[in-house]
Amino acid sequence: MASSRNESQIQWGGTDAVTLSTNNARSVSDALALNVEDWDAEILINADNAGTPASGDTVDIYIHYSAGDVLGDTGDDFPTNEYAEFLCRISTYGSDAPGEDPARRSIPIRTAAKAIKLSAEGPQVASRNITLRARLITHRGQ
Repeated sequence: MASSRNESQIQWGGTDAVTLSTNNARSVSDALALNVEDWDAEILINADNAGTPASGDTVDIYIHYSAGDVLGDTGDDFPTNEYAEFLCRISTYGSDAPGEDPARRSIPIRTAAKAIKLSAEGPQVASRNITLRARLITHRGQ
């Protein structure tokens, strides 16, 4: 059976990156639809610290899976920030283990959902902004 690898940039307000600049304020990406033919997926995340990283320069990444329109109002519904699933913590401080700047990490995700959103927050991003970029990579049958 033939297959293909498909890549999609995750966008934040229509742009390919988001800069986290307010401590503990959650930024939520635009929705990205998953294809019913996708059987395997992962997200590659890049976090780049705008300043010289220090202890505590971390970003927590969450995923919001949608199974469709649970409210019956014709739009996909996603978990609220409180109930989004924690994916990972990324540190841009080199003395952390792990930690580097910029930092990149890939995380496998489930593909049964109709769509996804990512969200992110950091405890110290007001003093040293962190810019995030993310890409969805899927494996799809032909």
